[in-house]
This record gives sequence, C-alpha cells and structure tokens, in this order.
Amino acid sequence: MTNKSVASISTSKSMANNLNLPDPAELTGVWELFVKQQFVKQQPVKQQAEKPQICRIELTDTLLPEGSVRAVKSDACLNEMLEKIMPEKTVPGKTIAGWRSEPDGIALTDAEGYSLAFFGQETEQWVAYLADGRELVMVFKNKF
Repeated sequence: MTNKSVASISTSKSMANNLNLPDPAELTGVWELFVKQQFVKQQPVKQQAEKPQICRIELTDTLLPEGSVRAVKSDACLNEMLEKIMPEKTVPGKTIAGWRSEPDGIALTDAEGYSLAFFGQETEQWVAYLADGRELVMVFKNKF
C-alpha cells in the first residue's frame, strides 16, 4: 500500500516538472492582440468587410506594487476589446494593468494580480479560448 502512495507522489512531481514556465525576460516587448472569429456558437461567422480590431500592448519588466505582476502598457483599446468579448470577466473600474508568466502560458491581470485572461502558447502565437468558440490571440512583434 505504501508503495502505491510513493508512486503516486512521484508521478505528481514528474507531471509538475513537465510544465513550462516562460521566462518573463523572453516575453517583454510589444505584442498585438486580436479576436480570431472562426466560429461563434457552432455557426460559421459571416465574413465582414472591416478588418478585425488589433490592439498593441507592451509587456514590461517593471513590477507592480502587488509584487508578482509586471506592468502592461496599453491604451484603451485592450480594455474596450475585453469588455466586448468577455463581459463576464470585466468589472467597471478594473482594467488590464499587469501580466505574469504561468506554467504553460501568460496571464493578463488587474493591478492586484487577479487573472482576467490566460493565453496558452501555440506555434507562433499565444491563444485564449473563449466560451463561444472565438479565440483571443496574442502575437509577439518586437522587443523594446
């Protein structure tokens, strides 16, 4: 019986070691965010004549007073986009103010460190999957 417990603990430790914690120094710089609208509620989205909204943000290496979150520089574009696509995650007066690397991803947070959006890494981009089938995509553009 004891051996099974030890094996279980070893497996858990092994799994934890497989998580990739991105290095914050590699993530700092200018990023673009946009909504990829392939499907909404299992129905194809009609092609729109206008281009998708693209927001530029800067992930900095400056720590916020909270202590574990780094500052995000952005204009109103990002918060307006999130209010439209994720109204359940937005609270009046709370805005994206920070970011942190997390196992297998990047979290955009408010000033207190509460996660508002999580992006997992895919080949050339980072993606947050929305409940209605859309994807919020972050693409690295350049270092400062």
